[in-house]
Amino acid sequence: MNFQVSPYFLIIENADGLKRLYEELFGAKTLYIQRIKDRPTDKQLNIDKKDLNKIDQCVLQFGDIKIMIADDTEGLPITQGNNISLCITFDHVEETKRVYDQLIEKGSEVLKAFSPEFYTEGYGYVRDPYGISLHLFTKRKG
Repeated sequence: MNFQVSPYFLIIENADGLKRLYEELFGAKTLYIQRIKDRPTDKQLNIDKKDLNKIDQCVLQFGDIKIMIADDTEGLPITQGNNISLCITFDHVEETKRVYDQLIEKGSEVLKAFSPEFYTEGYGYVRDPYGISLHLFTKRKG
């Protein structure tokens, strides 16, 4: 099984500020960035117009680590401690689904049911029995 684990930082406001800070302090390089305005139009319906330029997904690399950051535009309940999660990226959707199912069987709480999304063949979001939030993501093809 081939996968990588990346910390995922959900920011209440100003993920761009965090991105700039990490670029300045750590020499972080932006490997990928998607703004809310880059979503398919039907995925922007409940987003305030002022938030369209916020970061939807961003992958930064500094040193040997990659992290993912995003602005919270969905009003998720964020408290100190749950704004940082792990994003585990798998090569194949079958692997992603298998691990998702195993986590549910072991008592994980479903935060977002596993499903295909416009940005991946398969994605699920759970809180494991130890309170760690995990994004299970299938690598984009191409």
